[in-house]
Amino acid sequence: MRLGSTLGTLEERVLALWRTPLGKLLAAALLLRLTGLVWGLPSYDGWDNDGVAPRDFLVGVLETYWPGHHYTYPPLHLLLLTVAEAPVWLSAILRAPALTPAAVVHIFIGVPTMTAMAVVARAITAGLSLGLLWNLAEIGTLLRGSKRAGAWVAVACGLNAVATYYSQTSNLDLPYLFWSVLALRWLVHAIVGRAPRSLRRVIVLAALAVATKDQAYALFVLGVPLSLGAWLALDPDARPLVRAVLKELGVGVAFGLPLLLVVDGAVTNPSGFRDRVAYLLGPASQDFAYYPPTWAGRLKVATDALLSFDQFYPWAFALLAAVGIGVACRGPDRARRAAGLVPLLAALSFTVAFDMSARRSEHRFALPQMVLFGVYAGVALDALHARFGRWRPGRWAFAAGVAPVLLYALFKCVAVDVAMLFDPRYDAESWLRVHARPGDAIEIYGSNVQLPRLPADAAIQRVDLDGV
Repeated sequence: MRLGSTLGTLEERVLALWRTPLGKLLAAALLLRLTGLVWGLPSYDGWDNDGVAPRDFLVGVLETYWPGHHYTYPPLHLLLLTVAEAPVWLSAILRAPALTPAAVVHIFIGVPTMTAMAVVARAITAGLSLGLLWNLAEIGTLLRGSKRAGAWVAVACGLNAVATYYSQTSNLDLPYLFWSVLALRWLVHAIVGRAPRSLRRVIVLAALAVATKDQAYALFVLGVPLSLGAWLALDPDARPLVRAVLKELGVGVAFGLPLLLVVDGAVTNPSGFRDRVAYLLGPASQDFAYYPPTWAGRLKVATDALLSFDQFYPWAFALLAAVGIGVACRGPDRARRAAGLVPLLAALSFTVAFDMSARRSEHRFALPQMVLFGVYAGVALDALHARFGRWRPGRWAFAAGVAPVLLYALFKCVAVDVAMLFDPRYDAESWLRVHARPGDAIEIYGSNVQLPRLPADAAIQRVDLDGV
């Protein structure tokens, strides 16, 4: 009875969400995020070359908690994948001819097992991407006090081309953004509702974000104190709450910090945790820095990250985001005005605390800022809709001005899916099927995840020594 009641309630909630504009927008976003589910599959490897599945998630869990060992990334998402994919890897173990490491590994690297792992991991990322959009929409609703604003924020953020790509891979950037934006949503809630108790959720959720990918810390290390400072400065009614704010932050740290240390393996594997942090601060970041360790170099990082805007949205979205910042900072009350600064301050925090420190500006290192700028673009769209939607000529003018921009943004997102569907490696595979004969020598180099799937009966010889 309880299970039936729970399923019935869940079905009712899903149907209720579907009846809303936001529900239909999330369904449309899901369509954009399903194309890559089988990109490059079936295969023993994947083409999302920075992903953790199918190759690394079980290894990552083992390395995190095995004394003296460490893995590049923290283990929260790896643990979630391990649980979600238990039927796949347990079935593989049961099919192994023996429980020796060699026999188990042989089964694990078989095409059916690896393909299933990749598909499940990508499906989980797609699901988290919808959760990300939903939480971004909730931020818009809180800032504007309108469900319509939430829907517009979902539209703007859902048309992020780079996020469309990462929503279809097993890379950790989308999962950590999910937890991070959920934390920022509760920070906005705390400020808008003058509800310090919500701050404990902010800290715990931020800890879960960091336990998913370390760089999440950069959204909060400056973003939270600056946002709370702006709240206290702009909202006189918040000043009597200072003691409550400090208390709730303390409670959040008391829960969040031990949770992070336990999940991250610091408690059970302190030497491995220490080695991982040293690796992240050293070779994993500094060896890949593209800019000089000077202030000029760091400012160039920030500039280049901003100038990559058109890789995420059309440039017209930059104007919308600028208008949205102004709209958010002129909210109907002082609390909302302070809350309107939260996405901007979190974006600034990430730029300073991570991008300018790691000195890198690739797409995934500008993704958090661009996702948060999408909130402001959605706020601007809602404000323009409210302004021009009161009379019929205004509605037509609004539609005529906005539709081309949104359609172009949609085109850029669809282009990501088309690139997956017509990946040139498929053409290479077709050529090999026609021309390669059994025993033909094929020389390969580079990462396996960047190669086409090669004929099983060819004589494959690796040219380079460090390809994986």
